[in-house]
Amino acid sequence: MSAIGTGFTTKTDAGAAAAELVERAKAGLVGKPTLALLFATTQYDTESLVAGVSGLLGDVPLWGGSSSTGVFQDTGWITSDGGAASLMLIADRSAGVGVAAVGEGDGFAAGKEAAREALNQLGGDASALLTIAFMGPEEEILRGIADVAPGVPVVGGTSSDHSPDGKFQQFANGHAYKNHFAIAALGGPIGHAFSNGYRLTGKKTIVTKASGRTAYEFDGRRAMDVYSEWVGKPESEIGGGALVSFSVQYPLLFHKDGITYSAHPVNSNADGSMDFGAAMSPGMVLELGEASVNGLIAEAGNAVHKAAQGVGHPKAILLVYCGGRAIALGERVKEIPGELEHTLGHVPWVGYLAFGEQGCSVPGIPTHADLSVAALALG
Repeated sequence: MSAIGTGFTTKTDAGAAAAELVERAKAGLVGKPTLALLFATTQYDTESLVAGVSGLLGDVPLWGGSSSTGVFQDTGWITSDGGAASLMLIADRSAGVGVAAVGEGDGFAAGKEAAREALNQLGGDASALLTIAFMGPEEEILRGIADVAPGVPVVGGTSSDHSPDGKFQQFANGHAYKNHFAIAALGGPIGHAFSNGYRLTGKKTIVTKASGRTAYEFDGRRAMDVYSEWVGKPESEIGGGALVSFSVQYPLLFHKDGITYSAHPVNSNADGSMDFGAAMSPGMVLELGEASVNGLIAEAGNAVHKAAQGVGHPKAILLVYCGGRAIALGERVKEIPGELEHTLGHVPWVGYLAFGEQGCSVPGIPTHADLSVAALALG
């Protein structure tokens, strides 16, 4: 018997999947759940799935979102052609969930609105904030959160999808949304970590021309010219859409507040510019990073180990793992649960794949990065 319950499903019908998730997560659960974490692939009618889970749980706050290709649960990596979902029920701490639509250029306001709603529902001080949005406004959303809840650790990631439809969805309190930001606030003892595990190569450059998430020039040269020289590959081989998978093992790292974060080059353009999953700005110093496939897997264990140090003996884990890293892993994504088992022993946990991650490597400073691992440990 435990105050944490988890479950998974690969049932294809949304109603049947919701029923199986709740039944499994409630088995052996002590007490009434105060927070539900739900992740699902987008083969489902996700509005029906989320509504079904919430209907079975009653007034329990629910937070989560879509995950590319599969989900994690303590039994392993769960994937299926018909859909997969995982659920965690938490019954030993106060919690609240907020959600807000993100208008054009309005991430700051959405971050503030959703955070206030979650904190009001929590009814006390938050130990951690869980974030999920969609690609584009994350940096501004984090600014809004920090304005409302300064110093509170953030753990999260951007919703993902593997289908051409781009169903990047955010789940909150009985509904599945698009172009929204959802946040959960929870109390009680926690530990957290935000890492990437890339090795520094010493190859550095300064961004001299950039706008939004596109870098045009490094040291006054075409961005792709510099990158191609560094990795020893011609632009014709690694450019365009090929860049998103190639660069997983060779990202560009940026330094902020004494910490090294990762930015994912996701595409290159005919003018030699590079599109990233994180903001670029003139004056940024970028450094080439590198990692082996084994290193990409091992970092999941490293992150949960760091998070667990915050509580000593964690009773549950939330893992946010980069979907871009999973692209490079292929079938080896199945090895990630083994890393957690090896590091912590058997602990209830759930997780999802994100297209951009958020965390606090420096206390009180939430940061958005790519190709990273965010972890929350419940004590």
